Amino acid sequence: MKTEETLPWQAAALIGKAQRHGFRDYALDGALLRFHPASGTHVRLQSAATQHLRRVVPRVAMFGITNKCNLSCDFCSRDVQRESAWTVQSAAQTLRDLGEAGVLEVAFGGGEPFAFRGFADLVEELHETTALALNVTTNGLLIRSSSFARYAGRLGQVRLSIYEDPRWRDAAQVLTSHGQVWGANLLVDTVALSTLPQRLAELAALGCHDVSLLSYIGPDLHRHLGPQGKAQLAAIVQDAPLACRLSVCFGSTVPLPRLFDGADGSGDCGAGVDFVSITPDQRMQGCSFHDGGLPARNAQEILEGWRLQRARLAQPSLRHGCMGRKRGAAPHRSTEPSIRVWQAFSGNNSGECVMVARFDSVADAESYLAQLLPDWKPEADYSPAWQQLFKAQAVAGPGVQHGEMPRDLLAIGRSVVAMGYGLEDMFPELRALAWKQGAAVVADGVHCHEVTLLAAVRTASAEEARALAVVDLGEGMPVQTYIHGDTLLLSMGLMGSDGELADCKRRLEQLAAGRPLAVEIQSDVVPREQMLEVLKRLGTAIEQTPRLLLQFWSAEPEKALQKAERFAQMVTEGKAVLAGGCVLVSGLTRRKRLAVLAYRQGAYVAALDTAQLLVQARISLPPPPRPKDAKKGARVIQPQVDIQALRDVLQQSLWGRGQLEVKESYHGAAQVLVTTTEPEWALEWLQQAARSLGADARYWVGETQSLAMAVRRLLAEVKG
Repeated sequence: MKTEETLPWQAAALIGKAQRHGFRDYALDGALLRFHPASGTHVRLQSAATQHLRRVVPRVAMFGITNKCNLSCDFCSRDVQRESAWTVQSAAQTLRDLGEAGVLEVAFGGGEPFAFRGFADLVEELHETTALALNVTTNGLLIRSSSFARYAGRLGQVRLSIYEDPRWRDAAQVLTSHGQVWGANLLVDTVALSTLPQRLAELAALGCHDVSLLSYIGPDLHRHLGPQGKAQLAAIVQDAPLACRLSVCFGSTVPLPRLFDGADGSGDCGAGVDFVSITPDQRMQGCSFHDGGLPARNAQEILEGWRLQRARLAQPSLRHGCMGRKRGAAPHRSTEPSIRVWQAFSGNNSGECVMVARFDSVADAESYLAQLLPDWKPEADYSPAWQQLFKAQAVAGPGVQHGEMPRDLLAIGRSVVAMGYGLEDMFPELRALAWKQGAAVVADGVHCHEVTLLAAVRTASAEEARALAVVDLGEGMPVQTYIHGDTLLLSMGLMGSDGELADCKRRLEQLAAGRPLAVEIQSDVVPREQMLEVLKRLGTAIEQTPRLLLQFWSAEPEKALQKAERFAQMVTEGKAVLAGGCVLVSGLTRRKRLAVLAYRQGAYVAALDTAQLLVQARISLPPPPRPKDAKKGARVIQPQVDIQALRDVLQQSLWGRGQLEVKESYHGAAQVLVTTTEPEWALEWLQQAARSLGADARYWVGETQSLAMAVRRLLAEVKG
């Protein structure tokens, strides 16, 4: 056995030429793992002779090969706005290099892996040229008997994610007929628990090898299993007709023996240490519930990022239910046997749209809803009555024939709130109608991964507010409270489950008991320290300059530009600055007419109130023309923007008119952020810089103090 010092970090404890049908050695922290790629057999050895060993690469790469999917599940953790950047060639090279460095398994997810063009070619190439165990998580709806023959014998395990759609059973029969080892992923919440025994029996009859029971991750505590539910789950697992394994997200809360205690006795799930999640747009995260990430365009970036940023990758997700949020206990010495053997393959377990319209009075909000509620059916297509209303009010957009009603539609105080799941703005007509009927529609709210409901209740005194802050809102309502004078502020995370928003309304109204009540929504997590900082600075005035941002979208940037140009020519009041698909209008006395007109043209509209704004640009160089003699399938190298040179050029032109940040983006692009009170100048300036480089650019403008403005609006509303 070799020590860590005798091995280069790229080798990652790989001893000799690993073969698919032989055991591969992998150094754990204080132990040695021997893994057999063909069968999934693990042998874990721990003794005095292994105490010096340390991990030098992640064991598993959870690989999001594509962001495309044939389903739109409301609990999916992937960021649907991310691009799908991997090709067969780039993915194969990256995974070959990871395998040579010592990574043992790749678990393909996404997105839907079988929707990736060339997935069979990729699996075939990796099976022939690497010793990696190749596993895939899929919804199964694209698996056909005729096409699966190319995968048979090459995949360690296929994991079917089970949904209500019954067609997963067809995929199960195809996998069994080809002799493919397959398992199932089941999300276990309070509803699924009641039918779990019957589902396990059905899976066993269909030939399922094992079942992974996944914990619900999110703020809807109604869906989390309580002590009784966890005891019931333990009893079901012990009596199951096939092998079951609990997701590490359950932690140690279910009374069942564990194969091992986290990543080498640390008690956590191993996210960012034992495994990393590689996204379709070539970023690396600790797990799929994390946001952001590190560059991961090739194996070198992945391994260097893991080695240098492991503490960052291992941070727990902010989502409610993540057991990593309970980390902090010191690792303990294992008292389990020094030799353990098991057989298993790793799996890859594959936003909300929000509208807040603030009316001048409760009566106005109720009048707005009265037009809509009689024909409202959650997540149904627009009814004929809705379509007729939108056309009669002259707010119908180009997609009105295919509009979908929101999942939630209600009023809390003077605000009307709508929520639903979708990639784009689901409610353009509802927003336009609210604008036309006198509401101020809060900016943002399109494709939010984290949604926080903010509420304010004004009481008679600070003492009464403090007393109200300790009132129990009831089981399943995660809430943080803050006191500002005689006003109680509340913050609660929303996951977007059925009935969740209505339940929040009911409990808030019970708490308010007739006192002034107002709500806002933030499209992000609101950490307590951030909220406290906002409250500390309420005495500092925020300079305001009303503007309107109109964003036109198209898969082809040139078409978005044409739409924006036509609309900019229609602006007769104020100053309109055009940048790509963006039109920023300032100097308006009334924004209603222009907002409604923009919605009718298919734009996304945001009312921006603060003088200081954040202007963003993604600047990328166009790919070179493909040589006439280039081989078919040859990859065109994407030019890289010189980040430092671009930063130097822009910094010289800034002249104290704002704060500048330039950083690397994906596909060799640069992301430029300018915080300024002169966003019109910044947009024109960035366009000039892009043109001088011969580069393409996309732009966006947003507020830098959205939380501070939301809190101020809440306080102003309840003080009335």
